[in-house]
Amino acid sequence: MPPGFSVDRESVKKTLLDLVSIKSFSGEEGLIADYIIDRLSSVADRVEHQPVPDCGGNVIAYFGEKAEKRMIFMTHMDTTEVFAGWTRSPWGEVEGDRVYGLGALDAKSSLAAMLEAILEAVKRLGGTPNMSTGVMLVAVCDEEGFSRGSYEFVKSGKANRALGAVVGSPTGLKIGKGAYGRIVFDVEVRGRAATDVEEEGINAIVEAAKLVLWAVDYPKHRSSGGGSVAPLSIKSKETVMVHPDLCLLRLDRHYPPGESEQSAKRKFLSYLKKMKGMRAGIKITPTKRPTPFLTPYELAADDEFLVKFMEARKKVLGEQDAEPIVIGTVSDASYLYNFANVSPVIFGPKGGNRHSPDEYVLLDSVVDVANVLVELILSQQTPT
Repeated sequence: MPPGFSVDRESVKKTLLDLVSIKSFSGEEGLIADYIIDRLSSVADRVEHQPVPDCGGNVIAYFGEKAEKRMIFMTHMDTTEVFAGWTRSPWGEVEGDRVYGLGALDAKSSLAAMLEAILEAVKRLGGTPNMSTGVMLVAVCDEEGFSRGSYEFVKSGKANRALGAVVGSPTGLKIGKGAYGRIVFDVEVRGRAATDVEEEGINAIVEAAKLVLWAVDYPKHRSSGGGSVAPLSIKSKETVMVHPDLCLLRLDRHYPPGESEQSAKRKFLSYLKKMKGMRAGIKITPTKRPTPFLTPYELAADDEFLVKFMEARKKVLGEQDAEPIVIGTVSDASYLYNFANVSPVIFGPKGGNRHSPDEYVLLDSVVDVANVLVELILSQQTPT
């Protein structure tokens, strides 16, 4: 990007640290929503707070609201809990190019980059009335939970007819052209109670452990298509002198684009039931959740918005890591693609320890994200 065109690094850092300092666990996003509303109320054409059941709601800010075309910049406000093991402040600490903090990488850095990019672009255009292609900033709640915020946004119809969307998520400055799908299963393993010296007992925990080891091998199976299987929990009533007769498992299956949810579900269940040597009975059901499971998607190589984004990124960052990839996990971008017919690109900064103690983001990469977004906004304006 030409000298003098870059967003201000210190301003990006301040915004990021402001965001990280605000506690916003999933379902408790009210304070950070207030911060965004206060920050944008005097510069956006309109800012609204969209209520979402069981969480802090979404913030939707419109820039160039009267423009005939618009893009969506969407990322999330919420974080996981603070896990044990932090040696840095979870509420913001800087060392060199690293900014530490809960959500610093996922995804308050993306939110900071989007805020700074939009404000810089509006300034360069001389105000929102001069925007021929508008931008809708959407900060959603509950992404780390059930994606309630993103689902409420697409259900409302507010995303319809957008040119495309950029979904902020840590990608290491690579372009995500798609994401995996996910199904979570609850498994009931039913053994037979007996005292711990009686051989006729069937210990449900032992049988559940067998099933876990069988399940995590599924991605290697020729019919699986790859992806991953992760056990999320294993629970049983603690006893003193009795083999437990019941154990509950939760298994998370991620599967790649090209397969439907029904097909992925059917093949995984079939594989589990083929396990040999299982002495207990098993009952498997998809986990109940308030929103649909995120399904996979992949943009075509010639997708118009993807091509435009690639051009903006190339102009700012050059050719390195420019080839789009499918993200190996789920993304709220799936809802935009499947429910609003919008082409979403996933893009975000570099960092480490995502969802772990001492999470950090590289500040220079946050500035890079902001500069790419500025270029994207400006390149989509029609000269007057």
